[in-house]
Amino acid sequence: MVVLEAFASPFAHVLHTNYAASAAESQTIHTLLASPCDELSKLAEEIGRVQKTLDRLISRQTLLKTHVDAHLALISPFRRLPREIISEIFIQCLPTNRNPTRSLTEAPLLLTMISKDLRELALSTPQLWTNIHVYLPHCSLNGQVDVDEMEALVQCRREGIEAWLARSRCLPLSISVHLSGYGRLTGSDSASYISFLECIVSFAPRWKRIQLHLSPFFVNLLNTLVNDLKPEDVPWLESVEIFYNSGVENGRASAGVYPSYTGNNKPLLPLSDLIVRAPSLQSFAVHHHSQNLHQLQLPWSNLTDLTMQSGRGDSRLTLDQTMHVLTSSPNLSTCTLGVMLTSIDSGFQVPDDIPLNSLRALSLYFSLPPGADDDIPASEVENRFHSLFSVIRAPLLTKLAFIAKGFEFRRGLDYIPFKPLLKRSGCKLEELYLSCPLKSRSILLNCLRALPTVTSIFLESYSPAESTAIRTMDDIFVGHLTLTEDDPTPVCPRLEKLVLSECKHVSEEALVSFAQSRSDNALRCASGEIARLKLLDVRFPRPRPEYSTESNADLLSKMDQLYTEGVVVSWKYLATEIPLTTPIPDSPWEGLPTSPYSGWNPEYLSQHIRD
Repeated sequence: MVVLEAFASPFAHVLHTNYAASAAESQTIHTLLASPCDELSKLAEEIGRVQKTLDRLISRQTLLKTHVDAHLALISPFRRLPREIISEIFIQCLPTNRNPTRSLTEAPLLLTMISKDLRELALSTPQLWTNIHVYLPHCSLNGQVDVDEMEALVQCRREGIEAWLARSRCLPLSISVHLSGYGRLTGSDSASYISFLECIVSFAPRWKRIQLHLSPFFVNLLNTLVNDLKPEDVPWLESVEIFYNSGVENGRASAGVYPSYTGNNKPLLPLSDLIVRAPSLQSFAVHHHSQNLHQLQLPWSNLTDLTMQSGRGDSRLTLDQTMHVLTSSPNLSTCTLGVMLTSIDSGFQVPDDIPLNSLRALSLYFSLPPGADDDIPASEVENRFHSLFSVIRAPLLTKLAFIAKGFEFRRGLDYIPFKPLLKRSGCKLEELYLSCPLKSRSILLNCLRALPTVTSIFLESYSPAESTAIRTMDDIFVGHLTLTEDDPTPVCPRLEKLVLSECKHVSEEALVSFAQSRSDNALRCASGEIARLKLLDVRFPRPRPEYSTESNADLLSKMDQLYTEGVVVSWKYLATEIPLTTPIPDSPWEGLPTSPYSGWNPEYLSQHIRD
């Protein structure tokens, strides 16, 4: 530590003030500073000399380091790796939860910018170029791209896809395509899109997974382009996922006009003729469709993953159709369906048993027929739920999502509809997503008590609209999850992840106490009797509180301590102001859905359903 020398001065009492020295005092000051100024000049000269020495040493160090590094590179272990190993390392750099994009900031394009040799290696590794996500903006309707630039952009994008996929040689392909915009295109604009789609179709013999996000016009156009394809032309097609544009893209309303379709004019299913006859199809998903797809002659018995979810009530499956689909698809592993709780047709033979012996994840979104919420007695709604859940048997089921929200369920439920399914299956549920209005806290607690093996819970349980005084999730509910001396056997002893949405009546203090009781410091958690909590994600429909008070500061301290113990605590509050963001007009990541392929994603399902 350097101690600064204190210089004595007769003027110390007026230093750093606005005091003006007299003529006599000025002479005294000049005499006083003669020696310090001389020393200051000598120090400047010494510093300059030392700086030159330092600059010379740094320059020498840089030259030596460059010389040494160049030679060390010759004996780098990486350079001795076989090209096959480096190729495998490159392959492991690809995104695992989605298709890669044309961005230079991620693999595979990023790998072409390391060195000349590694660029050649990356370009000659076919596995790096089998997957791609492509987004095309629309020019005339939302102003994302100038009309004059659009034709050149589409042509450039098409040439890029051709070069990208050509490097994959003869390997199966995974392609996701998002075509923005609504309405019809004309002239060169239309021709450029046709050329782009023709490029995608030209690789059909190697399609393995295809994902399409299209407006109705592009659906019809694509069907025209694949009209001549036969099932033998798509021998590897295993997965198809389709998103219909619904007037909103990534949370931003489109300025375009989304045409209204009724009756036989509803947009057709893209690739419908190929899908129903594809010999290898195992996964099928369609979102926001406007037609009832029950009559689609899919290879039901071959399917392992199925998603049929519409935001329109008249396009959802009826109870009869739901049972028929499940009966016809005995090999399903994951299943997501939108179901309308209609009465069972008198001519439909209800099966005694629907065995789904491979099913591991089931996600069901329920709605009542339009305008029928006041006419259908609560007992009849319960009977309709029971008619479905009492016949399904899924012994390997580990993930279940039950969603019944919206105006039609405002009366609330005083039972757990899927209880017969759990009892009949004898399964050990690990993940539960529950979003429905319940009439009492005890119903929810009894449901959770019956699930001792559950490790992850997402609750979006709210009070029925007709009984606002009922509080399903509050501090008392959280208390039943909390490990205490008085309650050594809390609800859900294996719980590791808890997500609570719309926590109107739950306090931060109760949640922190719950998390502390399930942390590493808790004796029974340390011994393994109670699972250690890993994630607590809570969303409060209220503004963020001020943390200046002593109690709130103590709360923050406890949350920091939990983080050091490995418990991730995330609070999300109601934003007081919505920040304005300017979207990137042609981002490589634009159009990437939350769920790349069909499968287990109930939170996405719940957020993207129209009530």
